[in-house]
Amino acid sequence: MIFNELKEKAKNYPVFKLEDVFKWFPKAKRETTLNQLNFWVKKGYIENISRGIYKISDFELKDSFLLSNFIYSPSYISLESALNYYGIIPDIPFGITSVTLNKTKIFKTQKYGVFYYHHIKPELFFGFQTILVEKNYSFNIALPEKAIFDYFYLKAKKVESPEGFIEEMRLSLPKKFNWRKLKNWTNLVSKKNKTFFRLMETLFKKYASK
Repeated sequence: MIFNELKEKAKNYPVFKLEDVFKWFPKAKRETTLNQLNFWVKKGYIENISRGIYKISDFELKDSFLLSNFIYSPSYISLESALNYYGIIPDIPFGITSVTLNKTKIFKTQKYGVFYYHHIKPELFFGFQTILVEKNYSFNIALPEKAIFDYFYLKAKKVESPEGFIEEMRLSLPKKFNWRKLKNWTNLVSKKNKTFFRLMETLFKKYASK
């Protein structure tokens, strides 16, 4: 395998994994391939975004959201990143926030920022859509209602004043926001999570009647 061969194989893949390289070059030896990739990283020909995840340096990455599900899966973008994506909150998150079935984890990259993954129960891992960005790449992102749900559910323990918490969010909810769907989802949460239900009650009282 020479670099131009790798570049040709990866031309339709803005990001690829080590496993992809072995699929493209099934006869390649593992140790030799790793040495080649490390050499090309040092030369600046390719980027090592995270462990076992690479990108050809002069290929454009149109959206860093593409990396989120790629770095740690199964996962979908939610919380602050999804809320900002839909214009529900004005604040731009420091990093890209997602929820996952795996353990809570943080990945730091040199060029694409920080990726935060928050563990969520399997029964709450739903309510997201797939956005196609390029021919072979897409990302999963929470629906607006699920982004709100996830945010309240995962932040509830740290909330002292639901009214103040929601006020600080400066919400701008879309006209087609599905209140019935959100209300039905609240039934999946234990009644012991009183702060979560106070947040929901405050949200409905302040915005659902408008």
